[in-house]
Amino acid sequence: MSKNKNPLNYDYQEHPGQKFTQPSQTVPDQTMSIKTIMERYAKGLPIADGFTPIYEDDDYDSNGINPRTLDLVDIQELKAENKSKIEYLENKVKEAKNKQNKKVEQEQPEQQ
Repeated sequence: MSKNKNPLNYDYQEHPGQKFTQPSQTVPDQTMSIKTIMERYAKGLPIADGFTPIYEDDDYDSNGINPRTLDLVDIQELKAENKSKIEYLENKVKEAKNKQNKKVEQEQPEQQ
């Protein structure tokens, strides 16, 4: 019958672990405490304190705006601006279609 292993009867000598022989790559003063991380999270600040790469996408024209760096108010303002631009462009398209339909209607009686 095999013996069940638990923290009280486990033999830690069976697995000695690993020994790291290479030099440490940690840099002094580049760590944040749990308290600092939680404060930054609660304030909505980015938790990563270092450089965050921004990748350019050729298919997407963002006009130099990085949505990751915007707060909620900026995002809502940008949304409202984009919505008004969309409405303006839709109205222009409707006007152009109406003009084209009027031209077609005016030309049709002349052809008959």
